[in-house]
Amino acid sequence: MARFSITLAQLGYFATCARTLNMTAASQELHVAQSAVSSSITQLERALGTSLFIRRHAKGLVLTPAGERLQQETALLFDQLDSMIDAIQADAAALRGTLRVAVFDTLTPTILPQVMSHIAREHPELSLEVFGGDHEQNLADLRTGRAEVAITYEFSAADDIVTAPLGAIRPYIIVADTSRFAKRKRVHLSELVDEPLVLLDLPDSREYFLTLIRTAGGTPQIRYKTPNFEALRSMVASGMGYSILNQQPAFDTTYAGPRAIALEIADEVPSLRLVIAQLRQTRPTARSRAFVEIVQQVLEESNAS
Repeated sequence: MARFSITLAQLGYFATCARTLNMTAASQELHVAQSAVSSSITQLERALGTSLFIRRHAKGLVLTPAGERLQQETALLFDQLDSMIDAIQADAAALRGTLRVAVFDTLTPTILPQVMSHIAREHPELSLEVFGGDHEQNLADLRTGRAEVAITYEFSAADDIVTAPLGAIRPYIIVADTSRFAKRKRVHLSELVDEPLVLLDLPDSREYFLTLIRTAGGTPQIRYKTPNFEALRSMVASGMGYSILNQQPAFDTTYAGPRAIALEIADEVPSLRLVIAQLRQTRPTARSRAFVEIVQQVLEESNAS
């Protein structure tokens, strides 16, 4: 029988420390004494013959190159263990436990609540732990093992990420209901190039929207920037400028009160592909497969309505 100098418990303690970068926070999350976590990490480093963290007094931890590699490999190992357990149980109707999901920020308030409602109804013993972020953060969450699956837009390809299409989301324009364009159904982007722009200031998204305007032959007149989807809608509704978005809420009212009117872009513009993303090296678990099926179901229902 094979014998190993490290244990799953040590790797579990390490994975939590690598994610929190703080031994106190890790010990609280694991419900063990900090000394137990520290001792476990020291034993793991001794067994591997290398340092996994740089310890900064009162400032937390920093992963060494060896620690970064172990973090990735540990995430893969735990995913494989999950897959093995799922295969042995082989009972999709009794899915249980927690699925860690990364979600693009603008999708969190629009798609995710319906997905969670379906999961609660169809798989009551399965819970979701959700990590919001922009596209790069979504991919980083997959690479570090923080998330097992992501719902995001496909801004770029990555060799270590595999994606499955969920649909194409066409961009649209929003303006205040007091705007001179508010009574229109369709607007050419060239008509807006001299208007103040409220920009959704997220990596990748930012350049996508600015490129749309530049392609129309103008220079974007950026007046305000915000990474917050609902703040942007409220700013537009309050008359601070127009904006371009892809994800569209069911209602045009905003947190600020006034309405944000959605207008179709009259030009031919590229849509964004909505995808499910996972690490290429990992095998989808029963939990992640069930999650993907429900996301697809929710989007089909939304398109049909």
